[in-house]
Amino acid sequence: MTVFKGYLRIVRANLGQLLMYVGIFLAICVAIQRSNPDGVTGGFTQKKLNVAVIDRDGGSLGALLEHYMEQEHDRIQIADDPQVLQEELYYRNVEYILIIPKGAQERVLAGETDGVVQCVTAPGSTAGYYVDAQIGQLLGHVHLLLAGGFSIEEACEQADALSQEKGTVNLVDLNGNGGVRTGYNFFYSYLPYALFGSIIMTLGIVIMEFKKKEIRRRMQSSPVPFVRQNLAATAALLVVCTGIWIFYLLLQAVLYQGGIFRSGHALIYMLNSFACMLVALSLGYFTGMISQNAVALNGINNVLSLGLCFLGGVFVPLEMLGNGIVTIAQFLPTYWYSRINGILRDYGEPSSELWRIIWTGLLIQLVFALACSGVTLMLRREQLQERG
Repeated sequence: MTVFKGYLRIVRANLGQLLMYVGIFLAICVAIQRSNPDGVTGGFTQKKLNVAVIDRDGGSLGALLEHYMEQEHDRIQIADDPQVLQEELYYRNVEYILIIPKGAQERVLAGETDGVVQCVTAPGSTAGYYVDAQIGQLLGHVHLLLAGGFSIEEACEQADALSQEKGTVNLVDLNGNGGVRTGYNFFYSYLPYALFGSIIMTLGIVIMEFKKKEIRRRMQSSPVPFVRQNLAATAALLVVCTGIWIFYLLLQAVLYQGGIFRSGHALIYMLNSFACMLVALSLGYFTGMISQNAVALNGINNVLSLGLCFLGGVFVPLEMLGNGIVTIAQFLPTYWYSRINGILRDYGEPSSELWRIIWTGLLIQLVFALACSGVTLMLRREQLQERG
């Protein structure tokens, strides 16, 4: 009990600093999440650019391109003067300038496809690729219609009608939310970074206090067995980490009007995040044992938290990782955390195979936490047995 109280006393003494770390990592996590509050599917909208069209040809093709650009983007009227064009691009008043040179329509009638129109964009801008693809598709329609026997006027009219047809997208409702990703699932996607960052720093500070030579010698000469000392230390750290986990749990409920408690899988969300918290606890214990000062602790924390989150699919979706990286990531607890969170995101009623993945992922996270804790206890025994 004395060891347990000692750990909590150190936590209380450093409470202000610990809350600061929790706040910093929480702010980063929420800022990332809030940058796309509707999720990948719900947040997609077609981007409109500020564009200008300079028609030097005056034919039906030029009229088609002008009308198309007005429909798809925000057209800015500017003078056909080289100096004016440069100034508008320099000040970013326009992002893309389409120039229809004289004779462009005749070249299209002759079957030419390359260099029919010209574009001017600001240096380093990616807008040109986006609009070029749209214009290329439109001109492709014109060429096909001309090859089908239409006149240039008829081809332009038909191409304009085709460009205004929009497909209807109906999301398959597999997750019970109309196919749209919920905000609280997005929050839980980034939660490992907040847990790792805040818990590793929190526990590292506490462990480094107990590593001081005077305290270490007192514990070595104490009649309390080594096993009981570690059980008391683990219990104290578990209380601290559970408090941080409960804080995040309540926070998401406030941010999302109930959050996971409105979901049918609230228990799985809680188990997954709690298992992730245990992994963070074991890593925090380990990091505190090998760190000699706060600077080293901060550096190790950044490597562990960022590395595990990048490789485990927290910051980068698992679908975008290469096969080699995914093979390595399967040995990491964050990979299985992300797999479980992805299943809860996409499926309202997981199949038996998906449930097997969920329970396997939870088990792997627990095994990782136990393995890391075992290594840490070995290091701690060596430190306590140090002479001198």
